[in-house]
Amino acid sequence: MFNRRESGLPDATIYCLIGGIPETFGGRTSACLQRANAFAELDKRHVEVLTLSPANGINPQALTNRLRDEGKIGKRVTIRSIWGDLMRAEPDVLAQLATHSSEEITIDTETLPRYQGEPEIIERDSKGRTVRLDRFRDDGSRLYSYRRGSNDQAKSSVLYDTRGRPIAQWSQQYQLYFAWLDWMIGANPAVIINDGPPIARYLHEYQRENVALVQTIHSKHSADPTSRAESIGKTYVEALKNVDRFDLLAVLTDSQYSDLQDLNYVADNAAVLPNITTAKSIRRIKPRPAGSGVMLARTTFLKRIDHAVKAVHSAQQSGVDASLEIYGVEDEAQASLEELVSELSSDGSIALKGFDPHARSKFAESSFTLLTSKYEGQPLILLESMAAGCIPIAYDIKYGPADIITHGVNGFLVPEGDTDAMAAYIGKLQEMKDRDVERMRTAAVSRVGDFSPDKVTRKWGAAMKRALSEKVPQVETDGRAVLSDLYINNDQLNLQVTLTGEAANAYDWALLTWTERNGHNFGRLPARIEKAAGKTQVAAELRAGDFAAVKKGHVDLWIDTRVNGRSCRLRVKGANKFESQRLSHTELYSTKFGSLSVRLPASRVESAL
Repeated sequence: MFNRRESGLPDATIYCLIGGIPETFGGRTSACLQRANAFAELDKRHVEVLTLSPANGINPQALTNRLRDEGKIGKRVTIRSIWGDLMRAEPDVLAQLATHSSEEITIDTETLPRYQGEPEIIERDSKGRTVRLDRFRDDGSRLYSYRRGSNDQAKSSVLYDTRGRPIAQWSQQYQLYFAWLDWMIGANPAVIINDGPPIARYLHEYQRENVALVQTIHSKHSADPTSRAESIGKTYVEALKNVDRFDLLAVLTDSQYSDLQDLNYVADNAAVLPNITTAKSIRRIKPRPAGSGVMLARTTFLKRIDHAVKAVHSAQQSGVDASLEIYGVEDEAQASLEELVSELSSDGSIALKGFDPHARSKFAESSFTLLTSKYEGQPLILLESMAAGCIPIAYDIKYGPADIITHGVNGFLVPEGDTDAMAAYIGKLQEMKDRDVERMRTAAVSRVGDFSPDKVTRKWGAAMKRALSEKVPQVETDGRAVLSDLYINNDQLNLQVTLTGEAANAYDWALLTWTERNGHNFGRLPARIEKAAGKTQVAAELRAGDFAAVKKGHVDLWIDTRVNGRSCRLRVKGANKFESQRLSHTELYSTKFGSLSVRLPASRVESAL
């Protein structure tokens, strides 16, 4: 399966981090495990996949063995859980972890619930948020407690020794995670590759000189990824909002990388690092019925399998001898799909086959496969079909299909949502001469080699080496951003901000960033750095439409820059020198601290704090 040539991986310990590994999992977890396995096998090294899930901590070795038995990982990959380590830690290890906290222990153990035979006692509020949490060891001793906090109680995350006595307290749970990472890594060079989007909310704060942080992006980042007025999806908002504090942002496709750059979400620390496919390319392409189609997809509305069903039915109605078998785990769209298939295919030529562990073997027997998803990150299922010589007919969606398929050469790209066009290409495939179809199948098989473990691993190796070599300690930068000019020209606001301190002399670039004060929306706009009269000025323009994702509320303005290799975010100050101004339905104003903010819609929001 693996080419044993030089892998090019850095001389550092590589950890793959993910929130948890459930019993059944999808693409993101599969990609994480495949990458870890490729690194381990190609470089003959041990790789640990770190999880933060309490469920994975019950028996990490059993989880490791199961994944090995299922062929998801090899013998050099191990699943490791923080809760598994803490549950079985010796007193000296717990004492070492406790040294990473300097906070006073304030928890009142007399108020804590007693062990009731279950490993966890948890209380949630009406919104599903954890309010109180207690975890216990198998012997009934308390291991950990968490309190969300209230007006009369501080938030706390407490670790207990093997006798159930509190030995360390943190204000945030992730600080315990950091203590665990410090204990594991020590002073050795390391790379942490994070595949868990929620973890990005705090992982960017784990700044160690010897550790390079890598954040991955596995799917589309917004509903309209090319619009600067579009809201970023909640999945990746924390990763992109804090992108400059990661040493590397790994993006799956060239097209998404380009969109992220065009919208200034990434500046200088991103790389295109596709997922690995372990699909074994077929050596001899076997004949197969020209109209036979197969589709592998969970029956979710996201996959829009009803489009595939309608496309095949439309092809049949136009006289094409076509069929479609659909394999996948049943999900929320199953019932509606069953009804649609029953209505359109009384002869069984379109069939829902359910889950089949051997469904991938159907690619070698089928002429084409369909991809009709609303969006993807990098659809590995296309590569698996192409490895078997099964020609993909895919919607040209964000992201992935166009980065894999060369239209008319190794597959077909169809306008997004156009089932008639998809039906036409199903018919076209049957009309093509045998030698042309054979040529297309051969090209499809060849394309898969570009995503092989050895090729992708070498790309990852080069990117991680660069991240480690360019690693700069993230310390606070001496600098300020002070508003020096503000005027409106038609529907455009022009800003000029003066940088002072270290930020004025050792900058690499600058961007104007806006953040929704009580929401997740944010954006980054282009800016120019100019030297004038001995001052460093940042000039930028914005339009009211840039905040279209924010329906009501306040937006704060910042200058993002990189200074001596370190990320720096400076609040725009000095707005109290200027009168409030309106731009369309927005109003620019000074906060009570003299910072520049935007109120929108201006007529419906009360005065700012």
